[in-house]
Amino acid sequence: MKLKLLIILLLLSLLAINFYFSQKKPDKYTQSKTNLSSLVGSTSYLGRLDFWHLLVQNGDWNNAATLENKLNPDQVTTYKLNHQPQELQKKIAQIDINNQKTADNYIELAKSQSLLGQNDQAIDSIKKAHQLDPVRPDVDRLFYLVSN
Repeated sequence: MKLKLLIILLLLSLLAINFYFSQKKPDKYTQSKTNLSSLVGSTSYLGRLDFWHLLVQNGDWNNAATLENKLNPDQVTTYKLNHQPQELQKKIAQIDINNQKTADNYIELAKSQSLLGQNDQAIDSIKKAHQLDPVRPDVDRLFYLVSN
């Protein structure tokens, strides 16, 4: 009987410690879910937007779509154009068609490739941008960053 009581007390203390730390410094997921359920309109919207960002950053575009009707459509569209895999592939295809690419084209290509996890191709694109414009500070910085 004493052993059962000791185990119950231990479990209750672990639950209390867990609850204390989750309320003291919640992670982004918990914080956005808490804000999402807020009765204050602006806090609720920011919680919904943060939660949507967390979902799309984890590649869960389907569940993120359920929140989109309560978000600013311009914000959603802009983010999708710059981060959704299908849109990134379209950007890459459009840039690849161009036979006379500029350093800006290669930098844009590198950004899209990096977001898709194509790191080797992104490094090659940065190197090509540096070949075209080696004196430009941002290109030069990126080149030496990926060269090391």
